[in-house]
Amino acid sequence: MKTAIVKIIHLVEVPELKQYYTHQSVDELATSIDVDGGLRTPIIVTEKYEIIDGYRRVEAMIILGKEYIEVWIDDVEPTIFERIIRNMYRTKTTDDQVKELKSVFVKYPKRMGKRSEDGEVYNRNERISMALNKKYSGKETISKLEYILNNDIEDDTLSKGIIEKNWKVETCHDYLTNWKSIDLQYQYGYTKDLIKNCISVSDAVKFIKEEYRLTNEYKDSLIIPDKCYSFNIDCVEISKMKEFENSIDLIITSPPYLNLRKYDTEQITQLGHEENKDEYCKNVANIFSQLYPTLKKTANVFINIGESFSEGVGLGIPQILKHYIETETKLIYKDQLIWSKSNPKPQNETIKRPINNIEYILWFVVDPKIAKYNLLTYTKPGKKATKCSGVKDVSSNGEVQKRIKSISKPYSKIYSHLKEQDIANIIELKTCKNFDVYNISSKGHPAIMSPLLPVIPILMCSDENTVENKSIIYDPFSGSNVVSRIGQLLNRTTISTELSHKYFSIGCKMLENSIKDFNSEELKIINQIAYGEENLVSIAA
Repeated sequence: MKTAIVKIIHLVEVPELKQYYTHQSVDELATSIDVDGGLRTPIIVTEKYEIIDGYRRVEAMIILGKEYIEVWIDDVEPTIFERIIRNMYRTKTTDDQVKELKSVFVKYPKRMGKRSEDGEVYNRNERISMALNKKYSGKETISKLEYILNNDIEDDTLSKGIIEKNWKVETCHDYLTNWKSIDLQYQYGYTKDLIKNCISVSDAVKFIKEEYRLTNEYKDSLIIPDKCYSFNIDCVEISKMKEFENSIDLIITSPPYLNLRKYDTEQITQLGHEENKDEYCKNVANIFSQLYPTLKKTANVFINIGESFSEGVGLGIPQILKHYIETETKLIYKDQLIWSKSNPKPQNETIKRPINNIEYILWFVVDPKIAKYNLLTYTKPGKKATKCSGVKDVSSNGEVQKRIKSISKPYSKIYSHLKEQDIANIIELKTCKNFDVYNISSKGHPAIMSPLLPVIPILMCSDENTVENKSIIYDPFSGSNVVSRIGQLLNRTTISTELSHKYFSIGCKMLENSIKDFNSEELKIINQIAYGEENLVSIAA
């Protein structure tokens, strides 16, 4: 290789080579050349003075006002691959590295067994592996990598993931050849998430597999007579089914909250995305008005609802919803249970406020005189029957009543303020902790109901199924079917409806698992804890 000093104006730029790598600032390089008194390493050109490597050095010399530059003259063609060879130690962007990968495969095309120019057997995979510093080797890996480079999704997402995040070539290839088309066909949206850098390729493959299995496993209903009925329909459609007319003992549900999130359904107008809070509450009330014919005269309705906030200000949703259900339906307000659970932080809010971990279970009945109600008690560890002097109270006419001495009970009653931890201590049962949902689908559900929330309402307002009688529990907005799972474990018949096919499918799997998990001996213990010996006799009678 010859060395020479040439005028910079005589150099010939090759646009393809100059623009190959992402442009980088030359200010620091120019300073280094100036301090060192010139170039340490000459640029490389062809015999026609076409620049192969050294475009940044030439630019730096021009900035410094230099007229001449030292070059190495090589008798090679000015190709991309020649430039790659000369830039092994260059600091490169991910885009640069993707370009290099593609160029290597172009440099060594498929030759169908022909010998190379030097007469040796042409082993393409070995040459590609050598050019890539043996980072990728083996015929199968090289073949899959080439397929990914040629068929990548938008913005070379998979190729960049392989380089930046060490995504496995095999997983990327599996996604492209098996799962990408399914994701696009069923509009799951994971390809979009990949491009947005929201998930990894392994997550995309896992999620698409799960959804495809669930989508094809269940169509629009799961029916196990006298056990469970689950439908992939709008909940108001249940009122049109004659077999459910005047049949439901208990509704427990949590409707979509106002402005919380877009729900996974094809509906254009979605509950929870109304223009104002009154319209939202009125729409929820209208749904319960349509469901009213499915209720028995003894039925109870529990609606779990939390407060919604706008710029740190509560909207009064529970109170407004109570008003509209009272005015728009035939249901009669009985009481409200206050439910406290863990809540890590307010969502999507910039204005600070106290974290609200309280939700309200609005309690309605069809007929308050005959509505089903079981008194629940539970034994508190260490609590004993003791003599107590009672407390003062004031009568309706204002007289202070005398203290009445009595014996305290060695058990406690269920109060209107329910605490997640207390219920966990009262009821020992495999009650579908939230991770049970994720065992079925890693995507789970955006707002999974606490598995303990339905336990107390179910025990209070329905009875365990017997040969003669059965209690039917219904969840109109079932999501991942937590209510129905708990109902199954407590030996009740359940009905559930869900608009989203994805969550309907997860819910069906939850139902199947709960039927398998049912334990009659465990339930006897729970009934004894919740109802006590005396209550068990009256319930059975």
